[in-house]
Amino acid sequence: MPRRLQGKRFGVAAILVCLTLAAPVAFAQVTVSTAGNQAFAHIELPEGIGTYVADVTITFDTPANLSPAELNLTASVVNPSDPGLLTQLSSCTPACAVDPAFPLMIRVEPVDVPWLFHTGLELDEGSSGNLVFLNTYEFEVHTANLDCAGSVGSTCLTTAYRLFKAPAGGQFADITDDVLKGSVRARGRGGSFSQFLIVADTRASGVVEQNKALDLQTRINNAAIPSLLQNDLLAQLVAVQTAAGVSDYPTAISDLDQLITAIQLHAGTDIANVWISDLSRVNDAGDMLALAYTLRYTLVRLQNGN
Repeated sequence: MPRRLQGKRFGVAAILVCLTLAAPVAFAQVTVSTAGNQAFAHIELPEGIGTYVADVTITFDTPANLSPAELNLTASVVNPSDPGLLTQLSSCTPACAVDPAFPLMIRVEPVDVPWLFHTGLELDEGSSGNLVFLNTYEFEVHTANLDCAGSVGSTCLTTAYRLFKAPAGGQFADITDDVLKGSVRARGRGGSFSQFLIVADTRASGVVEQNKALDLQTRINNAAIPSLLQNDLLAQLVAVQTAAGVSDYPTAISDLDQLITAIQLHAGTDIANVWISDLSRVNDAGDMLALAYTLRYTLVRLQNGN
């Protein structure tokens, strides 16, 4: 367990792991704690079934009512060949696959407590209220079950491992904004929760970049924001794609940074930026920022020749 977790255990939950590989039912132990704007989880499957170990760190932007019980973080082993899982990965198969060395799906499904009255982001509401946060969270999965390839400094430069996220039962998509060594420490941002996997993605970075830019364009178009701002954001994204189209990645990254700054400046005023576990809000800013940051990661890889 990471040193920062020592002395900070606030709760321990055992979750049932259903193995789909014709193996007996096993229990994985999940230890969850919270401190300030962060949540930590240590996940371990017992020896004899296959030892899968992970440490998860979630760092929030301005959370309220953050507690282990409210976060409701669980994990289970998946079958990399399961037809249902492959359907969830169909947007990038056969280039994407779950490595049998770490077939662990992590779920974060914060609890809705509808009988409590909430007053927004007042941090004195107590630990029994719904989880609320602004903008994005950063989700990090650290596991020694996978090896970091081509590391330069702390970065896994040529690794195929990425952090993927999906709504419950929906399509998984790459949300990676960094992959660091130790052995693999994959990070990504989100504006909402559900299922997380580390996936080996062998698609060409150029293809990934185009798909991510299209996803960001779609999300901007679907956001409930003033039309003038929407047009400005789309124009900035066009500038990013124009530069990327001629392999001018420094300019593309600079243009994307301007787009990110614009979203951040308008978040909470012209762009809705609150997520709450009763799902009564649509976090437009958080979703757009998460897509922009993962697009930036791919542009940096292209700039570095990967």
